[in-house]
Amino acid sequence: MTTTSKISAAFVHPSSHSPLLFGITHPNTRQSSNLLQSLPSSLFPEDNKIDHFLPVIDEMNIAALNFPLENPKESTKSVGNIKFNEGKCAMYNGMSFSLASTLNVPSGQTEQRQNFNYPVEVIGHRGSLYSALENTSKSFIDAAKAGADGVELDVFLLKCGTLVVFHGSGGDEEPGLLHQYCKVEGSILDYTAAEARNLLTFNKNYAEFGCGPDKITHPGDQDHYCYVETLEEVLKNLRDHPEVPSNFSIKIELKGPGTALPAVQLVQKLNMTHRCHYSSFEHSRIAEVREHDPSVITGALFADDIPDDFVERSIAAGATEIHLKYDTCTSDRIQRIHAAGLRSMAWLRGPIGMKDDVTSKYFDVGNEDETMYDVLLRSGVQSICGNRPEVIVKVVESQGRRINWTAGSSFDEEKKSEDWTLIALKT
Repeated sequence: MTTTSKISAAFVHPSSHSPLLFGITHPNTRQSSNLLQSLPSSLFPEDNKIDHFLPVIDEMNIAALNFPLENPKESTKSVGNIKFNEGKCAMYNGMSFSLASTLNVPSGQTEQRQNFNYPVEVIGHRGSLYSALENTSKSFIDAAKAGADGVELDVFLLKCGTLVVFHGSGGDEEPGLLHQYCKVEGSILDYTAAEARNLLTFNKNYAEFGCGPDKITHPGDQDHYCYVETLEEVLKNLRDHPEVPSNFSIKIELKGPGTALPAVQLVQKLNMTHRCHYSSFEHSRIAEVREHDPSVITGALFADDIPDDFVERSIAAGATEIHLKYDTCTSDRIQRIHAAGLRSMAWLRGPIGMKDDVTSKYFDVGNEDETMYDVLLRSGVQSICGNRPEVIVKVVESQGRRINWTAGSSFDEEKKSEDWTLIALKT
């Protein structure tokens, strides 16, 4: 039996100034009734009539209840504990239900939008993980075919001394765990590269694999591609594939310990330094990369808790870019990054995390749809690393902000041009 779960968001209609109070209906939210009961009764119509249901994400529905504002001429309202901004979602007890509000960017409805005119780099997060299994050569090549400018991948150094491309569960605090990914206990670090390739199979029913079970192969299947690849295999496949452009960039996230020097040495051996960038949440790893090769592009990764001195910390580590979780890319943070002469990138969570965000936190956007990417671009960010590169490409192209590659140019050369960097500082 489905019950009203919680008050999730409220919008002020820009013409009538009549806000809609939204309550998500979902069968498994115990906390909802307490939150609903805590709202003042003045928020609801006398008969508590539900005007209509709006279909939203997956199997969930939103029940919309109408109620008037006392003074419709004012743009900011407070009714009980809920604060309304015209054209934006509500804040309830300090929680924002709008990605636009969270990023402090125009909603696109009633506010003047700032038009950024510098190009945007499109990066496939773990490749194109809705078309093929993440962190495989097929996924990376699919991202290139979709028009992405590059991909992001995750690497671990195994006990045999080989770098492999793998993510695993456990989050950024304890990455590489196998229980959800492969239905076995332990970590990818417990294996040699040969063991990981031959013994591990991927859990077809794991929701993090956006491609779905039908596109995950096991040994013996025709066109089997779902195995743990070495970084060298992946780099060679991307370097040599006819449908991957020669300026296609590869962002290597140094996921595990001891990865920095071996990754730099492998990239140098393959003569791919101009195409490979390095990033890590552990900033000492990118500092180590810069010690071995001061010419490379490096990204300082941050998750939810952004320190006030995040720019200074990134510069101290030798970063040339700062990579922020997408919903921390506030316009002021992006401006600070650009003012320091660094590039900015927004990274998105995996499929499970993104689905959770749009069903429990942000109700003004869909799950990596055009609306979400459009809101994110309003922050001024210069690169987006997302799970749906084909959608990012479509949004960026619609704004006339695709990278205009010149014949034979590399990303390094392109990013240093006046058209690329100075426009960002002037806007």
